[in-house]
Amino acid sequence: MMANKDEVDRIWKLSEKTRMNISLPKDLANWLDENASDIWKLDKGARSKEVTRLLLDAKRRSEEEL
Repeated sequence: MMANKDEVDRIWKLSEKTRMNISLPKDLANWLDENASDIWKLDKGARSKEVTRLLLDAKRRSEEEL
C-alpha cells in the first residue's frame, strides 16, 4: 500500500521544524531528476514531499517483509 498524500502532508507539517537535508546516492538523485515532472523540477517542496512518500513506501515494504 502506498503512502497517501494526506499522510505525507501530515508528516511534512509535523517535521517542518526538525527537518534536515539528506544526501542521496548520485544514481538515485539522477533517477529522481530523470523521472521528475516539470513541476517537481521547479518546486523543491513538491520534490521533497515526493521523496518523503518514496521513503515511507520503502519503509512500509521493508516492515512487511519482516
